[in-house]
Amino acid sequence: MPTYLPLPPPSRLELPATALPAPPPAAAVRCMLAVRNALVRLTELLSPAELTLFEHATGVCKTALLGAIARFDIADFLATRGPATAEVIARELGLNAGVLHRALRELANRGIFSMSSDGTFANNRLSLPLRSGQLSRVREWLLYFSSGSNVAAWSELSETLRTGQSAFRKVHGASVWDWFEAHPDERAIFADCMMGLTAADAPAIAQLYPFGEVQRLCDVGGGRGLLLSELVLRHPRLRGVLLDSPGVLVSAQKLLEQRGVADRIELSPGSFFESVPSGCDAYLMKNILHDWDDATCVRLLQNVRRAASVGARMILCEALAERCTRDLLATRADLQMAVVCDDGRERDVAEFKGLLEQAGFRYRRVFRFPTINVIEGEAI
Repeated sequence: MPTYLPLPPPSRLELPATALPAPPPAAAVRCMLAVRNALVRLTELLSPAELTLFEHATGVCKTALLGAIARFDIADFLATRGPATAEVIARELGLNAGVLHRALRELANRGIFSMSSDGTFANNRLSLPLRSGQLSRVREWLLYFSSGSNVAAWSELSETLRTGQSAFRKVHGASVWDWFEAHPDERAIFADCMMGLTAADAPAIAQLYPFGEVQRLCDVGGGRGLLLSELVLRHPRLRGVLLDSPGVLVSAQKLLEQRGVADRIELSPGSFFESVPSGCDAYLMKNILHDWDDATCVRLLQNVRRAASVGARMILCEALAERCTRDLLATRADLQMAVVCDDGRERDVAEFKGLLEQAGFRYRRVFRFPTINVIEGEAI
């Protein structure tokens, strides 16, 4: 089995004690994504097919390059010290100046960092999000996707195409979750990636669904409680229960205190594979089911159903991937699930309806946003 250097720790993050900024209108987001995708396709139509395919073939190089720049916090250095040559940066960070110049030159030619004629590099719009401490957790996403374990799994995509089985398990001899347990540095980075994703989704989820109709909400596998804290901040009558492992809840307590909602959210240590707290009129799962095969999803939903009273709501926050969708966010996430998880996948509405019905819920409705969707079921 390959061995990999440990990842640096996640950067420190200060969260506001007020609600996060509201999302832009859904129509505006759809328009932006459509225009961006159209411009990318136009650029590729105007280029020789061979050039376009060559650029796609070197995508792994870009992933590794961005991951290395994130690992050494180059954007932080430039933000603190100002524009600098590769020689100056390398001397301070203990890197090879020649290779660093070549790496930053490549990124500058791609629009990430700016490069002057004397070889001085500076941050620009695309490099600034690479700094540590950003709510989007872009630095952590780059560290995760460029990690040795993830890249090695993708190198065996042919195995997943041939058998339908997880390439990650083939390469590493373990599920991604067991791998994280044995590699706490990667687990911490992954948890921060999920926090960044939730920070982007939480305001939209809060606006999409009528949480004002809910009094007691259990966030099942809710991690450090970012989503639940956002919902509680936005809905004064709402009380929450946060279910996750004891170790995760230690971090959650700090986040909830930081946001001023610790007195309104009960911490419930446990595993959603075993049981779920009772006494709530709604249960929420965000980006949980896409990690698992259908049988496991039904099992998880059944655990919720055993805890829920008749009429309680089951709220699923997931991407939606119809069979012929053109949603690039959903299709890329779907392939990541296929490669890394054991039969994980993004699903369409009909598939979620089937899972809910098998577990004792009635499908009611779906609320859509370009980046996240809320599917509602009702315990029967």
